[in-house]
Amino acid sequence: MKVTALGGCGAMGRATSWELATNDDVDELLVADADIDAAEAFAAELPGDVGTAKVDVTDHDELVETVADSDVVANALPYAFNVDVMEACLDADAHYLDLGGLYHKTQEQLEYDEKFDDAGLTAVLGIGASPGLTNVATALGASRLDEVTEIHIRTGAKGGGEGFAYSAKTILDELTMEPVVFEDGEIRSTEPLSGRETYRMPDPVGEVEGFHSIHSELATMPETFPGVEAVDFRVAFSPDLVNICDVLIGLNLTSEETVDYKGVETSPREFLDWHLDRQPKPGAVEEWKSFRIDVHGVEDGESAHYRYSTVVESRLDDWGLKATAVWTGVPMGLAAAVVGQGDALDTGAKPPESVLDPEQFVDELAERDIVIEEEKRAVEAVAD
Repeated sequence: MKVTALGGCGAMGRATSWELATNDDVDELLVADADIDAAEAFAAELPGDVGTAKVDVTDHDELVETVADSDVVANALPYAFNVDVMEACLDADAHYLDLGGLYHKTQEQLEYDEKFDDAGLTAVLGIGASPGLTNVATALGASRLDEVTEIHIRTGAKGGGEGFAYSAKTILDELTMEPVVFEDGEIRSTEPLSGRETYRMPDPVGEVEGFHSIHSELATMPETFPGVEAVDFRVAFSPDLVNICDVLIGLNLTSEETVDYKGVETSPREFLDWHLDRQPKPGAVEEWKSFRIDVHGVEDGESAHYRYSTVVESRLDDWGLKATAVWTGVPMGLAAAVVGQGDALDTGAKPPESVLDPEQFVDELAERDIVIEEEKRAVEAVAD
């Protein structure tokens, strides 16, 4: 099996490449990126004979040529390029995976379901940490129940250093775009940074404050689990980062309204994205990333409540990567191997909860020190 890791030397893609390079089911790995020097330098750190390629993903023909002999393409690029890569995979007859489309892009990608199905290909939409691990854990809970009624997803972190943990553009989108929640069987929008809630994550993360954020889980779970009445997602970023974004929003620097500055047409947000993309990225430091998912429903005619949680730590000694990269990149690398072996549950463009066997995937993750704990809780228990 040959896998191409697009953006495989980037902040999240490095963990995907490490997983693929150490997976016995992967015969050949190609790290493709716009920065060929970075790709070659990183490939030299990986075990085995890892290939590299320079690619411009905005050039369709060049992208198709790059992935033409690949069985699977693992796309670790910013979500704005997801559809471009999907179209290239259709032309190259390759399976496809990505790290998520931040709700609206995911909705657009789901429109490719029939095309991938007709081609006998699988596109796994959003198989990082969240979306990704969260979807698989939710599917595991759903498999325990006869009916799912509520899904509540919470994430948090400890450590990680200063600045933006991953793409500044994506984080700003998460904090400034209107979040959605699914309540009483209907999707509704709410205000950015709304729904603030203090909750407790597994140690050592502990107590954090989270809020509603736009996320891909809401684009798929209400359809995947018929009869579900409520789905919500809250994320807890570091207070310092939230304060920085509060200031940027307050100064209207996240506005996408076009302005003319000294004869140049731009927008505050366009300049901000450009500027932040050029800032030094946080180094690999100690960090813990965590989620907690409560799945409520009916089991054998009785109300039931399953909770799933994990804590993922940085891998500094061997991979030199912080937890954000590990829990985001490893699941996509593992899923790429699953899909490439023909073990996906279905073809088409679908979310992880529809195409990955949750029991099998959770067991495989545990072998990689990403352990998802399951707890059946008393129905009276209320989320902390």
